[in-house]
Amino acid sequence: MADWREQEVGNETRSREINEWIDEANRGRVAGADDPFVCECSDGSCTATIRLTHGEYEEVRGYGTHFAIARDHESPDLDLMVSERIGFAIIRKLPGLPARLAAASDPRRSFEEGPHDE
Repeated sequence: MADWREQEVGNETRSREINEWIDEANRGRVAGADDPFVCECSDGSCTATIRLTHGEYEEVRGYGTHFAIARDHESPDLDLMVSERIGFAIIRKLPGLPARLAAASDPRRSFEEGPHDE
């Protein structure tokens, strides 16, 4: 059986993949418009949606270990709060296994990860 952290980070990365499809579908829309995205929290049964502008979404995607979640959906065993916004929060995976799993599954992963992605 997989480690519970692997399962929970897997939930987050699947949500991130869905949001990548949503972002792609929304390309070409009015600049500054906010779009609905799925919450990228570790709860596999979460059905919350969050609204982000394309710029906010790109800010989150700039780091393979960052996720956009509904407020108060962070998991203290896996997440460190980066910032809270109106309607959503940005979290970073804690160093170690959670961060490695998140970075390794990042669809935008480059071969030159920064120190914040550890």
